[in-house]
Amino acid sequence: MKKRKRVKTKMIEFRNPYHIEPPGALREILSHPANETEVIELAVFQEHRYAFFYWNKWVRKNEGNNPPCLISLDWHQDLCYPCETERKWLDNLDLESDAEVSLFSWAKLNGLNDGHILSAAYLNLIGDIYVHCRQELGQNTWKDEELIDTYENSHAIKKFKTYEALQDALLNSSETSVFFDIDLDFFSVKNGLSDGSFEFTYLQEEEIRRMLNKDNPLINWIFKRIKGFTIATEPEHCGGLLRSNKFLDLISEIYFNPELFAPKCNWKWKPKY
Repeated sequence: MKKRKRVKTKMIEFRNPYHIEPPGALREILSHPANETEVIELAVFQEHRYAFFYWNKWVRKNEGNNPPCLISLDWHQDLCYPCETERKWLDNLDLESDAEVSLFSWAKLNGLNDGHILSAAYLNLIGDIYVHCRQELGQNTWKDEELIDTYENSHAIKKFKTYEALQDALLNSSETSVFFDIDLDFFSVKNGLSDGSFEFTYLQEEEIRRMLNKDNPLINWIFKRIKGFTIATEPEHCGGLLRSNKFLDLISEIYFNPELFAPKCNWKWKPKY
């Protein structure tokens, strides 16, 4: 394995260096949805790039194991490759420091929130990548790609136009662990911020419930393997704060009782603590 070279930079001093989260993020410790021997964390934040912080944190807890694959539901692809300058920043990043990674996620990852996935793959914080998205970027939109990370590992990048194609690929894969990631703008169909029309249409609630149902074969498969759950609210890409909150509330209602971040929150199908 190639050694990473780091250039030490001056860091600000945190008031509480033992409890650091990216700005505005919330984190919930939950029992595992499918077994009694593990716990997982769920993180909710506005800026999708903050997922990078949590993937790194969760991978550190499982040192020595291969990183989980990433399954992301997002209107956008969020698959911009890190440029040469960004790769140098990443190579110099102290992944053992929550303070440094939190600041990096906020101040140096692309503010367009489209570079966090392949930046994480470049540092081997995630394994292969499976993105179900709506954004089309030319005739090769749905073609598989590959990223070679800084340690010379290969990461497959797979994009799916339909939920059924994502499900078929994963149910026939050999993946054993998963980071599950949802950007709430995924539930928009016509995304008016992306095409400049400022007009939005959305999936029907019944379709969202069916898609996310724990007994759906794909969700059941994910929950058996899940190691962390990230949700990006990104209200401007959802058509507004209330719409974003509605989708977050729907996810909470589908999966949790009592609601997310309430005392004793747990999966609906598991007993309360």
